[in-house]
This record gives sequence, C-alpha cells and structure tokens, in this order.
Amino acid sequence: MRDKALSHTELAQGRFRTRKAGGGRRASGRRDAVRAGEAAAVAPSWVGRRPFTMEALPDGMTLRDVLAWHVLPAPLAAVLADGDLPAALGRLLTFAPLALEKGKPLAFCGPSGGGQTLALARMAVSHVLRERHVDAAPLVIACEAAPEGTARLTAWLKPYGVPVFRAETAEVARAIMAHKGGAQPVLLDLPEGGVYTSGGLAPIREVIEQAGCSPVVVVPAGMDAEEAADTAAAYRQLGAERMIATKLDQAGRIGSIITAAACGLALTYAGYSPSVRGGAARCNADLLARRLMVVPA
Repeated sequence: MRDKALSHTELAQGRFRTRKAGGGRRASGRRDAVRAGEAAAVAPSWVGRRPFTMEALPDGMTLRDVLAWHVLPAPLAAVLADGDLPAALGRLLTFAPLALEKGKPLAFCGPSGGGQTLALARMAVSHVLRERHVDAAPLVIACEAAPEGTARLTAWLKPYGVPVFRAETAEVARAIMAHKGGAQPVLLDLPEGGVYTSGGLAPIREVIEQAGCSPVVVVPAGMDAEEAADTAAAYRQLGAERMIATKLDQAGRIGSIITAAACGLALTYAGYSPSVRGGAARCNADLLARRLMVVPA
C-alpha cells in the first residue's frame, strides 16, 4: 500500500528527474562527469569483428574436443562438429537485435543470480548516453517485495539520472506505468521465479500479462546445459522470444548459452563485464565461435 500512497508524489518527482536526465545543461554536465569518471568496459579478445577461422582451435584439440569441453548436449555437438562452425551456429540458432521500444515494455527475467538486473541497468545506461532529447531516461520498475531488492539497481542508475520505482505487485507496476511519459520506454526487473517449483513462475506471468510487456530471458554462462534448456522452455511458455547471455567473462563453459538459444530464444547480446557502461556486445555466430575457442591452456 505504501507504493500506492506514494504513487502520485514519487512518480511526479521521478518524471521530473527523468526530464532532467534527458536534456538540459545541468543533466548534460552530470552525464559528462560520469563519462569522465567511469571508463567503459574493456572488451576481451573474442569480442570483435574479425572473421572466425579454424586456426583459432586450441593446440592439440579438435572441434569435437572443444564442444565436449563446453558440455554441449550430444545432439547439438553433432550438428556443430562438422564443417564451418559459424555457418553451423547460424543454422542452429537465431540472432536478433534488442532495443528499447516506446510502445512495448521490456521485462528482464531468468534464473536467480544470472545477471538480469545488471543486464537491465546496462540497457538503461546505454539508452541515456545515446539519446539527447527530453524524457530520454527510461522508466525502470523493480518488481520486488522488499525495498532492499532495488538498492543495487538504484545505485547503478542514480548517477545517470534514471529513477527506479519499486512495485510490490503486478497491480502496482501497472499503476506506475500509467504515469509514464508518452514516449518514455519502460524496463521491468521481474521477480525471481522457480522453474522447478509448482507455481514458481506465477508472479512473473502475472506481471507480464498485466503490464503487457515483452519478456527477455537472461541466461548465464556456466549454468548446467539441461537446466538452461528447461529455463528456456519455461520462459518460452510465458511469451519470451529473446535472450541475453551473461557472465561470459566469469564462466569458462558456454554450453548453457547455446543450449538455451537452441530451444527457440533469439540471442541478442553477450555480457562480458560487470560494468554498466558497455560490457556487452551484439551476439552473432562469429562471436560465439570465437568464444568457444576460449578454453584453459
């Protein structure tokens, strides 16, 4: 109820902060200070535009060895093991863009600890730094029951002038969205859900349906491939069509990423840094092929 009681006052304040974030000398000065004080994430060697060649295979390993090390399920490994790896990845998987949409809110979801909140913050920051007009900052809603759940998201976005609102329920989230600017994009950080728990995804389904949002699944590298497949299948039933791969800088094996994408989720971005400024690259077949070649010496 507290969120409802504060809706008019805090939303008015939030929209005022949003207008400042999108334009004006004061907001521009703050953004310039942030740019000067926070370096963009440094991309690893496998992020780039150079074409993949089989010369990138680690010494003493065949392509089948590499795929086995990444713990790809046997049927997927068999498809990728013969011939041109990027071409095989392109036939097996779908790649798609992901951008903020004025008419369709984006809702970030996925397994606990998978990096969905960071992925959302990174998209919000990228949008603010790219846009110059008034009301550029998106409306960000953290679907959390506890105030502490929004603390990290607020800490990441406050320097960029992006307000964060907490919604305890789907009803509150919808009420907050009713007060947004006409052209203001919306990002929702969905609550945690249990794929293996009866009714564990019910709160997520409720927000998606009431807010009319498009779910984006965040899948971390290093996850068990079979559980990644279960996760992708479960969120596909909630309407998810796209995914973001995360933690490619922290985990060695990326079989979970390819497996989840093979279950029908289009790959959009690959996260390679804990930074909210940069730290992700558009995903394509060549990038995945280069990342598959990163194995311990």
